[in-house]
Amino acid sequence: MQIKHLAATFGRLENETLDLEPGLNVIEAPNEAGKSTWTAFLRVMLYGLNTRDRSPRADKRRYLPWSGSAMAGQLELSAPQGEITITRRTARSNAPMGAFSAVYTGSSQPVAALTAADCGEQLLGVPQDVYERSAFIRQSGLAVDQSAALERRIASLITTGEEDTSFTDAAERLKRQLNARRHNKTGLIPQAEREIQDLRATLAELSALSGAVQGDLDRQRAVQTRMEELEAQLARHDAADRAEAAMAVEGLRLDAASARDKVKTLERTSRGLPTRQELDALQGRIDALATVDITVAKARAQVETAARPLRRAESELEAHPLAGLTPAQAANRPLHLPPPPRLSPLLPCLAVAISLLAAGAAGWLTGLWPLAAGGGLLLAAGLLAALLVPFRRRKARWLLERGELEQRRQDEVADYAALYDAVSAAAAVHQNALAAYEAVSASAQTNLEQILSQLRAFRPLIRDLPAARQALNAAYELRAQLDQARKQEETARQRWEDRRGEVPPVPPAPVERPARSREQLRLELGQAGEELSALRRQVHTTQGRIQALGDPQELQVQLERLQERRGQLEAEYDALSLAMEVLFVSSSSLQTRFSPDLGQRAADIFTKLTKGKYNKVLLDQELTPSAQETGQFIPHEAALLSQGAADQLYLAVRLAICDMVLPRDSAAPLLLDDALVNFDDERMAAALDYLVELSQRRQVLLFTCQRREADYLNWAYPGRCRHVKL
Repeated sequence: MQIKHLAATFGRLENETLDLEPGLNVIEAPNEAGKSTWTAFLRVMLYGLNTRDRSPRADKRRYLPWSGSAMAGQLELSAPQGEITITRRTARSNAPMGAFSAVYTGSSQPVAALTAADCGEQLLGVPQDVYERSAFIRQSGLAVDQSAALERRIASLITTGEEDTSFTDAAERLKRQLNARRHNKTGLIPQAEREIQDLRATLAELSALSGAVQGDLDRQRAVQTRMEELEAQLARHDAADRAEAAMAVEGLRLDAASARDKVKTLERTSRGLPTRQELDALQGRIDALATVDITVAKARAQVETAARPLRRAESELEAHPLAGLTPAQAANRPLHLPPPPRLSPLLPCLAVAISLLAAGAAGWLTGLWPLAAGGGLLLAAGLLAALLVPFRRRKARWLLERGELEQRRQDEVADYAALYDAVSAAAAVHQNALAAYEAVSASAQTNLEQILSQLRAFRPLIRDLPAARQALNAAYELRAQLDQARKQEETARQRWEDRRGEVPPVPPAPVERPARSREQLRLELGQAGEELSALRRQVHTTQGRIQALGDPQELQVQLERLQERRGQLEAEYDALSLAMEVLFVSSSSLQTRFSPDLGQRAADIFTKLTKGKYNKVLLDQELTPSAQETGQFIPHEAALLSQGAADQLYLAVRLAICDMVLPRDSAAPLLLDDALVNFDDERMAAALDYLVELSQRRQVLLFTCQRREADYLNWAYPGRCRHVKL
């Protein structure tokens, strides 16, 4: 098959076209120019757009035209069926690229064998899974993974040629059957085991519930027996109460008779006793007399109080020097003073004589008699004055003493008069207090005599007020005892009258009361009743649960059926496991048959790509390759190689698969998207040499972002390759 022309409104491509030729086509374009978009567009044009993919990176979202136009495209190709034009466009927004047509180029005649679903498979001879894992090579998808379609294709090539058998499909079907029987949650065997476990648990629960019901019934009978015993003890309490009530009524009758006898005795004892009103009147008079006694005591205290100042005043008066005199007599008593001082006549004469002697001596000595005479006179006057000074002092002292004595006498007379008056006043006060005391005392004595005369009517030997008080208290006590006895007699009689009808004609015999009280018995009886009700409810609940669980015999039959069913499922599981083992053995045998052939083809290509450095390629069941260097004995997994060597190994496996699985008659085009980007120049040249050789058998489309592929091809194979620059 040869692709001639592409026209696309797809992703970033807006009404863009691409013309191709047979052989090797190198489409050069920079990054983000649409190389990957062209490869995806070609795949969609051949196999259609998966509209059921709802992931965020689904093609229907990823390749929406950037301009907002509807997705559409056209593919012109040359196939064994003829020249064909395929068109896919968007008729409905929810079905992009859903409108399909395939007509012979230059006409409107449809190609009957091509439909939207199988167009690619009819033209290329392989389904989409096989094409994507063989000839559809992208830089990010060089590695080959296993798929059921690819596996069927390989199996058909090395066995019968039929492509309806796949180890993966068979293994998946067997695995589904195994999971259907053994999956830990939804498998039939775990489900049967859970049902068996549930039935066993139900039967165990039924057995436990039946035992619990029987135990509850036994406890019910025990509780009922205990309640009957408690009721019997309460009945004994009632009988004891009745006997005690009869004894109590008899006691009340005896108490009433005793109270009546006591009243009669007190009435005899208190015969002639004043009434309570009379006793209250006597009590009032005695209380009043007590008040009078207080007044008498106060009067007596006042007499004593007045006597103390009187005695003190009389004592002070008797101690006074003027005691015994009246104030008038004391004032007229004469004053005894010493005689006044007298001046001696010799003193002036002595002064004159001394002066004359002094004057004569002075005149004789000086000869100045006049002056001496004058000096003598002056001397005489001075001596006389000196002699008069002591006399004047004595005279003044005498006068002073006379005045002091006169004042002292007046003060003494005044003090004596005050003491005399104080004695008189204190005597008057004492006399008044004494008179008041005598009057109050006489009144109190009169009242006491009257009270005693009244009390002697029932206590003749009373002589004083304390005895009167005792007698009055005794009368009150006796009267109170009598009144109390009468009340008690009335109360006892009333009690007996109220209950005398309760006593049966024949009083019951005494009954021994139970050790536990009535309250304790009633409490235990109530608790037993609650326990009995709870047991009954529990029995009803348990019986309802037993009925809900079902008949044990039917459950046992179901358990046996489930156990038989589980045995059948386990036998089926064992058979399926054996089939899976046989399938794996067969798959391993098949793998043993095709892996060497595929590995040898890949090794031949890988040897060319690496210039002979590697000479062996080994593949496991999942098509994971390992490479062995020439002259070495240990293969290396692709993950252990450099990125370029790994890409070359994957490309060799891809190209080997193309040779092995793609039909030769349809010659499906080989599409490479930046598959050589990690190759060095030498290995790139080796890869291009192989692609040029391969392009003789099938069309090769090499999309690249580098100039070196085109330069090498133009140098090595001028004019043999088409170079398209986007």
